[in-house]
Amino acid sequence: MTDIDRPEGRLATVTAFPGTFDPTDTETDDNPESAGELAKRAENIAMYALTRRAVSIREMEKLLKSRDLPDDVVATEIARLEGVGLLDDYALATDLAERFQRRKGLGASAVKQELGKRLLSPASIDLAVAELPGDQLELATVEARKRLSRLKGLDKETLNRRLYAYLQRRGFRGSEISNAIKAALAESTDNVARVTFR
Repeated sequence: MTDIDRPEGRLATVTAFPGTFDPTDTETDDNPESAGELAKRAENIAMYALTRRAVSIREMEKLLKSRDLPDDVVATEIARLEGVGLLDDYALATDLAERFQRRKGLGASAVKQELGKRLLSPASIDLAVAELPGDQLELATVEARKRLSRLKGLDKETLNRRLYAYLQRRGFRGSEISNAIKAALAESTDNVARVTFR
């Protein structure tokens, strides 16, 4: 009976094969990246990300840190990108705010919420929302008209309730919603079903 077969015996020594992971190995990487190599890697990651879409400062910071780059290298790369105009939270917030409003028909509060998802700075979000083109009531009325065309044959109460909920989800405020619904209904009374009692 060998030592390994005996319960009280010692276990056999495990030898790691070349090229396999040895958990007892405490040696550090023999070839750590130099400062120049780290900076070049940060630049490559950033430029690849920016060729796909515009990103906020915090999105870029998060991306670079996720690639195990030291904080000082991340800060230097972000400063470089800001210096050459490739990272600009205010410009990105303004562009996105106008797109959310124009393409998706979103009101100011929904635009603000969408911008927050992009990790933009709160100051740039507030400025972009404040500078949104067009009047919010007019935009809400346009959205109410569009929605009204899909809600044919409903009684006035149901129609009001559905329009209100729809405009609220689009990010418009209470007074804007109420006035927009009034305006849209005044223009299109044929959409409201007449309820008669016998």
